Amino acid sequence: MDSHQAQTSSNGRSILLIDDQRLFIKSISTVLETWGYQVSACTSPIEALVLLKENYYSLVLCDLYMDSFSGYKLLYRFLQEKPEQVCCLMTSAENDEPLLRKTLALTNVKALLRKPISYQE
Repeated sequence: MDSHQAQTSSNGRSILLIDDQRLFIKSISTVLETWGYQVSACTSPIEALVLLKENYYSLVLCDLYMDSFSGYKLLYRFLQEKPEQVCCLMTSAENDEPLLRKTLALTNVKALLRKPISYQE
């Protein structure tokens, strides 16, 4: 699993990136690191839960649909464990999909990024 440990400092530059597609993780991590962010990237929702418990992140970027765990289930768990954690959902799902609407209703989900994500976004 790809994982870069983020420092626990609250410098506002640490991101936890969760997606089950390794190529996506690699490309987004590279862009974010170029912009000066510290990125902890993982393909496993279980690993993401461990990383969240051990570290502070200024932002969590999470995919909605993953093989082993939905983004909803993961972000709901994050809400239970660290309700103050700011999260952003990433998906190519249509606006009328029930799981997307349900996930966007979580109070810790503050933004939505549409896949494919452009460099400008």
